[in-house]
Amino acid sequence: MSRSDAHFLRGILRRFVGHCVFTCSALILTNTYSQSQGTPRGLDVETLSPEAASVYRVWQRYLASKNGEWSVNAGAPSIDWLQSEQKRWPMYDLASFYIPHGAIPEIVSVERTEACGRSEYRILTRFRSGNRGPGVSSLAAVNVTVYAVRDADRWVLANALPFRTCAWRRAAVGPITYVFAPGYPYDAARARRAVAFSDSVASAFSLPRLDSLTYYLTTSIDEMYEIIGLESDIKYGSGPVGGLAQPVNHQLFSGNPRIGEEYRHELAHLILAPICCGGTSYLVSEGVPTWLGGTAGMDFATAARGLGAFLADNPAVSLDSILSGSYDNAIVYPAGAVLADLVFERGGVTAVKGLFNAGGTPTDLRSSLERQLGRPWRAILLDWRQRAMALATRYVR
Repeated sequence: MSRSDAHFLRGILRRFVGHCVFTCSALILTNTYSQSQGTPRGLDVETLSPEAASVYRVWQRYLASKNGEWSVNAGAPSIDWLQSEQKRWPMYDLASFYIPHGAIPEIVSVERTEACGRSEYRILTRFRSGNRGPGVSSLAAVNVTVYAVRDADRWVLANALPFRTCAWRRAAVGPITYVFAPGYPYDAARARRAVAFSDSVASAFSLPRLDSLTYYLTTSIDEMYEIIGLESDIKYGSGPVGGLAQPVNHQLFSGNPRIGEEYRHELAHLILAPICCGGTSYLVSEGVPTWLGGTAGMDFATAARGLGAFLADNPAVSLDSILSGSYDNAIVYPAGAVLADLVFERGGVTAVKGLFNAGGTPTDLRSSLERQLGRPWRAILLDWRQRAMALATRYVR
């Protein structure tokens, strides 16, 4: 697999754990790539039954209506999508919301299938990396599944999620409704702790408590993708990273059974959503939930210990270099958590809340921290590193 392929597929995973809105490339619906073709095309309609061809045209029209801005328009009203899903989920196009920039779609099939005891149409579309040229193979791809259902006298589109979870069990704990496969080892105690944790964060930050949340429990990252309607060429298994929160939809997806019902990082995202994320640095938007609820299956103490070890081995790494985007989430998340811990010590929860309005750029964040902490940036850099090393030492067992 080429480096570009790996980057494309990492982009999919990043959107599952990054919790931000991303835009995608111009839409090209062709089986053979051609920039000169103005009308979107896909499968040969003549090979389909009249009914399947009708479904195909609905999907084709819907794709073209997005104007290439997939994540931005994932909640744009559409006459071609099931209205009940649009009312239920403001960001209703669950799968394409996570398709990365540059992906080129190719409609693969439109087929009758049995889904939840009903005969519907399943539409499979393959999105490939938009990078073209030497060294870029065709391996990197993500399959997106949506369904077409009958609504009165016409076909409309619907998410894979209700069909793939229709036989799953449900358990209500406070404001959270857990949805899980029949064989999933549901843990009611962890569910109760999740509600208590959410309430405590809301209380500490003077934010509204969860009023309703649908929480999907899956056995792996791959299954988490699949119920939304996404399947990639790379299988991630049940690794430590795997969860997403969609605050506007009141949804949480867990792909890590070791955390399962108590995915504190994602729960923190949901509670903090009212003060995030338009003018918020990525370091803050992910660092504060890591400070509160850990990351990648680790609590804050473990994540801080790992960051301390990394900094000890890499003395040239600074908060500046991390802010520059030179490091991946395994470093960024705990780095932001250490910053939150430092700010909390100086100004309490009020100061941590202020980080969310500090600005989205490194320059904005630096200026805000200098004002908030009353120290020059050079001193803050030293404070941050010393705090990271001190936390690493403190949590050594």
